[in-house]
Amino acid sequence: MVKRVIAGGLAAVVAVGLAACSSDEPAAPAAPGPRAVYVTNWASDTVAEFGLDEDGALKTPAISLPVGKGDTHPQASVRSRDGKWLYVGNWGTRDVTPFRIEVDGRLTAFPSAHGPAPEPVTPSGIALSPDGKNLYTANFSNGGDGTVSHYRVSADGLPHGVATIPAHGRGTTALAVSPDGRTLVTANSASGDISTFTIAGDGSLTWVTTVATGKGAFFAAITPDSSHVLVTNSLADSISFLHLGANSRPTLVSTVPNPAHEPRGIVLTAQGDRAYIANFANGTGPGHITTFTVTATGISPAGPAVATGGNGAEGIALSHDGRSLYNANFNTNGDGSVTSYPLAADGSVGTPRPPVLTGGRQPDLTSITLPES
Repeated sequence: MVKRVIAGGLAAVVAVGLAACSSDEPAAPAAPGPRAVYVTNWASDTVAEFGLDEDGALKTPAISLPVGKGDTHPQASVRSRDGKWLYVGNWGTRDVTPFRIEVDGRLTAFPSAHGPAPEPVTPSGIALSPDGKNLYTANFSNGGDGTVSHYRVSADGLPHGVATIPAHGRGTTALAVSPDGRTLVTANSASGDISTFTIAGDGSLTWVTTVATGKGAFFAAITPDSSHVLVTNSLADSISFLHLGANSRPTLVSTVPNPAHEPRGIVLTAQGDRAYIANFANGTGPGHITTFTVTATGISPAGPAVATGGNGAEGIALSHDGRSLYNANFNTNGDGSVTSYPLAADGSVGTPRPPVLTGGRQPDLTSITLPES
């Protein structure tokens, strides 16, 4: 059964209630448009849709859409390369919900794909192979022995579970696939390390090795040339830089202090010369964005940390044209929000725009996705 999601959240409930007693019911929110931005709200089981202005600012209010029937806790999301699908990994129900992205930016929900055996526990990260034919989730396993689940994406865009394998690390929070499609990297926060896997032609994974990076290894990002990996060590307030060999075997090059507290989400520019990092600060303290320059030999901080205007910055994304940056604010004690920033030609982060509400609570981990063009 396919379900077209029109609008959700409190605004939709109010509109339905007024319909019976008033002809002046509020107009339905406008469709976000083909350049929509999507944000998952972990604590409210919803996805927020935002339209996008030409200058990169988010259009408000967001449209709030349900994910599943409750207690799904959508934790992560990724958009297909052709922009036609949004895949949402659900922490609570241990599955992946596919949404078709319509031409107006609205979402059509399809039945969730159940995690392949052995059943994944608390999926927390999600990634697609470069050709879009294989989907992977990092499974936190409540801080125990982490796993990675593999789904094959059929020609109709729907994912189908293939296998779940050990991550060879504990508390696997996130994963990244190299742009050349040869390597998958997991960040294992509870054991403070990363694991690498080779990717076969059919998308299946073979574990290569596990390398320590630092306490609370939370997110990983791979450079566009697939030669290096950057890892945020959230409980060590540091960033690790590793060389990734042709055999998918990483070698630690350096670990550099991060100038803000609890680095988590990380995104690289298309050129791979800068990294932007969202700093969580325990979800209650002021979030910050930190910037690093990236070269073939190492990384170094670039400029001061920039306050997000919200608490618990975690999910982070960069616009396709490299002119705008976005982060989701977890806001443990309040409503979720998104902060956006203009980026200068040299990559420096400009003055943040005021945070805008997502219409839900606690957008978590890889919670924000942007259009590919």
